[in-house]
Amino acid sequence: MKEFGIPDFKELCDLLIAKRGMPAPEAETFAHALLDVRESAVEIYDEFLPKLMEYLRTDTGDVEDAIWDIREACRHIDYHLKDAKLVPGA
Repeated sequence: MKEFGIPDFKELCDLLIAKRGMPAPEAETFAHALLDVRESAVEIYDEFLPKLMEYLRTDTGDVEDAIWDIREACRHIDYHLKDAKLVPGA
């Protein structure tokens, strides 16, 4: 997955304000949401899912905790999608 860090965040905010006329607070919310969604997705696929798979393969670890971590990361994504109005009707 392509990196999206603070410099990208700042550039996106500036472009949204300059090219789309988006107010600064809205541009920041939008860019912050994308930053957090990326971080959560990486966490799910790079950390939580491999852990869950290992627990299931080896009958070790706490499967329910691993599933809970994935759910919480998805909940965090859902929050940002709605907060930044990235989904219709939000």
